[in-house]
Amino acid sequence: MKVKQILAIIGIIILVLLYGLTLFFAVSGYEKWYEYLGAAIAASFLIPFILWLYIRMSEVFKKKDDNEE
Repeated sequence: MKVKQILAIIGIIILVLLYGLTLFFAVSGYEKWYEYLGAAIAASFLIPFILWLYIRMSEVFKKKDDNEE
């Protein structure tokens, strides 16, 4: 598997767990479940952006290393 695929799978797992925990806390009657919902929504944007940024930076540094050799 390529690094991009592994990172994508990890990101998907994290997001599914976040939304699963939010659903669990909402159904179980936890009073502050909406805080978990806010964190899950924020993570829906941040995690893919961070993974994309990591992938782009690794490509840039890889090209830079190839040019120096």
